[in-house]
Amino acid sequence: MLNIMVVDDEERIRLGLAKLIELSGDEFRVIGIYENALELLEHLEEEEPDLVVTDIKMPQMDGLRLIERIRERKPSVSIAIISGFSEFDYARQAIRLGVEEYLLKPVDTDELNALLERVRLKRIRERSQQITAKDDYIRLLAINGPDKLTDALKAEAEAALTEHPLFRDYYACFVLRASADRIQERIRSWSSGLNRETRVLSWELNETVLLVSIRPDDNTETIRSLGAGLLANLPVNVHVRAGTSGIYSSPLALNESYHEALTALHYAWYEEGIRVLASADKLAKRADEASSTLHRLIDRDFRSALHTLDSERAEAAIKTWIHEAGQTHLPWTLLNEHSALLQTLVRDEKAERGFSQEEETEAIYPAGYADWHEFGRALLQFVQEQTKLLSELQQDNRIIETVKGYIQEHYTEEIELSKLAELVFLTPSYLSKLFRVKTGETITDLIISLRIEQAKRLLATELSLKTYEVGERVGYADPAYFNKVFKKIAGLTPKEYRDRVRI
Repeated sequence: MLNIMVVDDEERIRLGLAKLIELSGDEFRVIGIYENALELLEHLEEEEPDLVVTDIKMPQMDGLRLIERIRERKPSVSIAIISGFSEFDYARQAIRLGVEEYLLKPVDTDELNALLERVRLKRIRERSQQITAKDDYIRLLAINGPDKLTDALKAEAEAALTEHPLFRDYYACFVLRASADRIQERIRSWSSGLNRETRVLSWELNETVLLVSIRPDDNTETIRSLGAGLLANLPVNVHVRAGTSGIYSSPLALNESYHEALTALHYAWYEEGIRVLASADKLAKRADEASSTLHRLIDRDFRSALHTLDSERAEAAIKTWIHEAGQTHLPWTLLNEHSALLQTLVRDEKAERGFSQEEETEAIYPAGYADWHEFGRALLQFVQEQTKLLSELQQDNRIIETVKGYIQEHYTEEIELSKLAELVFLTPSYLSKLFRVKTGETITDLIISLRIEQAKRLLATELSLKTYEVGERVGYADPAYFNKVFKKIAGLTPKEYRDRVRI
């Protein structure tokens, strides 16, 4: 809504102009009609005009002086002037004072409508920028503790927010996490009917922050009542966790208020149900001893079981940890640390056992899950899958080592894939694939490599042996084939190789 004041010493003109403005649309409202500049100035402080439309030549105080006085008191107000042709010099001076428009009498309706729409859009942009700027200051103070901001920046933010209606008395902070990402409009719609100043903000995935003004006669019960009403207004199928802060008064306390509400939300995250609200003043005490015990369950019990591939003991340790962490409502900071430690232990164990980690699973952290129970299930599933994978890896490693040991003892003989497969109780095709995946080479590659390395040693040390005899010693009965394979691997024929190493 654009609020407009009209001043002209001619009654017919000022009333006619006011009528034209009202006919221009519901978004334009005349809040004052005055016959002289002094009368308008008397009402200027009590009104909040967006636009003043003034005549230039008026008794007592002309339009130019009026513009100067308005600029002194309310510099952001837009001003338009109306005048006849004979007053054009005045109009030119007014334009220099930064007026929005110059309209000739009689006022053209289309020109007036264009002026009103232009001022309306200008006001929308200005208010949007003001809101955005204030929201930026709110985010700045909420996310960063006082010790992380310079004194100048804190003073700037405080000055920008002190006059904000939200901080005139008191306020409380609500932080919500929801399974749907389109609840902000519902929150805005609900908060607009509260008859309280509110701000709805978002700066984390699925996290919405609501600031609500608190009256001097309100109390913590008011905050809980507001929180309950907020949750009741959200869609019934949306999974929501919410936390509320206590009552605060200064913008510089935004960080404390936000983190208090966030801590309450983390507490609510542990509880069962579609919607849970936790108040900062109702949080249960948390024991440091419990945190230390929980850490040992992972760093000692789980680590030991993982290293010995005792999957049952590893799973039991994590189940105990999940139960105890849920009972104590372990703070998210510690929950993140414990989760990171667990996943690091698994990753390091896999790396130590030569496991390829190109297809790593996504990290498991509380922020990615709707509640504690969903997070706990994901963590347990992760442990079960990874311990199973490590057990399979251990078995695969034993198979590969058995096959390699047999080849090293019998590489000079004819080794059939079927015989190797029988040795480790696998099908030939599966063994062939497993060997290639685990070692990066085929079984044939390994046999050839061992034969050629032995041939090189014999060529260099057993000079009495003919080259074909060396070939026979390492498993090649056909001299031509031995020469071909040797040259392919060594880059030289057996004779050339012997001649070179003898130099």
